[in-house]
Amino acid sequence: MAQATFVQEGESIDYTPVAAVASGQVVVQNSLVGITRSPIAAGALGSLATIGVFDVVKATGAVNGGAAVYWDADGNPVGGTAGTGAATTTAEGNTFMGKAALAAGADDATVRVRLEGVATASNTIHEDLTNVIADPGNAGAIPVADSGTCQIVTAGAETRTLAAPTDVGQVLCLTMKTDGGNCVVTASAAINAAGNNTLTFADVTDTILLVGAISGADKVWRVMGNDGVALSTV
Repeated sequence: MAQATFVQEGESIDYTPVAAVASGQVVVQNSLVGITRSPIAAGALGSLATIGVFDVVKATGAVNGGAAVYWDADGNPVGGTAGTGAATTTAEGNTFMGKAALAAGADDATVRVRLEGVATASNTIHEDLTNVIADPGNAGAIPVADSGTCQIVTAGAETRTLAAPTDVGQVLCLTMKTDGGNCVVTASAAINAAGNNTLTFADVTDTILLVGAISGADKVWRVMGNDGVALSTV
């Protein structure tokens, strides 16, 4: 007897709601996110799109093109009703949807998302290090939503800040691409056993590799490798 029988391509799946759902409704079933393309009456057989590109209501905050996007069922959509759900780049406590097909500004009402069906794991923070994390510029906060590489460009003596990792096992590569002046990055907590929380990039190719770890109830960065970045404590 066959172990499996083909049913459908999987770009959409059957769905029968307990209560009526409107067109364009985001529906989460465990780790699977789908979107209705037409209204479905209570108890009626309909379908959910699990693959495709959709403009999805979002929470306040910029989204970089290609960033992982998650659905927060209790999120506050820009210009919408608080608590009704919104897309976000925050992974913790939310459900993976897919990737941002276009960048969205902090106050944009929607973000264009390419649905990617079921995530291969409930924690999707482990992006390839080829994932580009945008350099926030002088005095900016380095994004920590995903693993990836941030290439620092300076036009003079500059600073950056680095918040705690989003999850344990997240990997972040910081490297100086253009040296217009030193860049001093201040982490929110110590990044090594010596208690250093300040990273100074002085030359092109200065590079440090960090991994998310756990210290009690807190997530912290720890140094995996370092070539040229001066570490100190402030």
